[in-house]
Amino acid sequence: MSETKVQGWLRGLRIVFGLICVLLSAVVLAYPSLDILTLILILAGALLFVGLARIMVGAFAENLSARLREINLGAGLIEIVITITAMLYPQDITQTLIQLLSVALLVHGTSSFLIGRFTRTLQSPLRSLLEVVGLLSFTLSVVALVSIPIGFLSLVYILSIGYLSNGIAEIILGITGIELSPNDLSE
Repeated sequence: MSETKVQGWLRGLRIVFGLICVLLSAVVLAYPSLDILTLILILAGALLFVGLARIMVGAFAENLSARLREINLGAGLIEIVITITAMLYPQDITQTLIQLLSVALLVHGTSSFLIGRFTRTLQSPLRSLLEVVGLLSFTLSVVALVSIPIGFLSLVYILSIGYLSNGIAEIILGITGIELSPNDLSE
């Protein structure tokens, strides 16, 4: 497959996975009357698609530097493992599942921030978008990790906003079709 076809394929996947993440996060925000465990599993589904997008970019974007591909692959794999854990053991304590999803959002936010911060060939607005989404995700995940007394539903909403912002960022990155240089993050 030629590099332009791979790039087009990756762009399409980012858009689709971003849309799924946005839709699942919106369902959580729109239907607070659902059982808390159901809401958590919907968020885990959103995380699954965000993780898959990271893995696809890390595995197939040949125009990325090795370090940038490693960041994408590592973050995606951690997110997938946490998602599978949350889905396989839903009978465990709700707080544990919320904490797992918070850690995954923390990983994703950190990797988004690093990619936005150090990828020099990205256009300035895209770099800023990744940095803002990364910081937002990082902040929301920390709040969810340390704010147990505010209630499970509030924590699920906090996480949902984080996943919603990441889905929107994936859609924007898929639409813009960014081209990166192998020199990114190589310094």
